[in-house]
Amino acid sequence: MTSKINKHLNVGDTIKIISGSYKGKIGLISYINTKKNQANIDSVPSRIKQLKLKDGESPKQVELKAFIHISNLMLWDKTSNEASRVGYRFIGEKKVRYFKKSGLSLESK
Repeated sequence: MTSKINKHLNVGDTIKIISGSYKGKIGLISYINTKKNQANIDSVPSRIKQLKLKDGESPKQVELKAFIHISNLMLWDKTSNEASRVGYRFIGEKKVRYFKKSGLSLESK
């Protein structure tokens, strides 16, 4: 069974985190993992993982990207300074995303 890939977000979009420990932060999407429906946001700090020690080794720390599920993100409209849902409309034969609150197209930014 495959999960539905959520495509309302793209790399480079400005988003607002709407739930979780980083709620309220605004940032840019730098990477999207489509298999897990998770995104990496540049304003969220990466997490540090302690590796287990083997015999005679010094402890190591590894810096990992912090991913946030796409359902916890909402697109940020810079013109009206508020988060908004995304709608789709056709202009000619091209499908264009737009903000539902303001009606502005995302492709015109």
